Amino acid sequence: MESSFDRRTVLIMENDQPTLWLYQRAMEQEYQVLGAANKDEVMDLLKNHSVSAVVLEPGPVKTQGWALLAELKQSPEFTNIPVLICTTQDERRHGLELGSAVYLTKPVLPAFLLETVRNLIRTESTNGG
Repeated sequence: MESSFDRRTVLIMENDQPTLWLYQRAMEQEYQVLGAANKDEVMDLLKNHSVSAVVLEPGPVKTQGWALLAELKQSPEFTNIPVLICTTQDERRHGLELGSAVYLTKPVLPAFLLETVRNLIRTESTNGG
């Protein structure tokens, strides 16, 4: 088994605490997981940790989560980190246009989220991301 130092890190931005805990618990089977409730926390964590993927609940369109996605994809420092949108919002086209690698509409089972992140990281690693 890999030590926690060998495990990749996944950052989850989710403002609903029970959902964040649910997703963290599932993801911790394979990844080191960082949780954030807002854009500022995400940016601080990204600057201080090597993150392999971001799971983002951006909230309604034109809120800080969507601005965060645009900022990440425009930043040379973070553009190669794949972002998975996991939201109640039906804004798939908007999310993909802004650079999301995957768009999931809630409800999303934790096991399915884990599988999707696993596949996303594997694909990014294979493609040199």
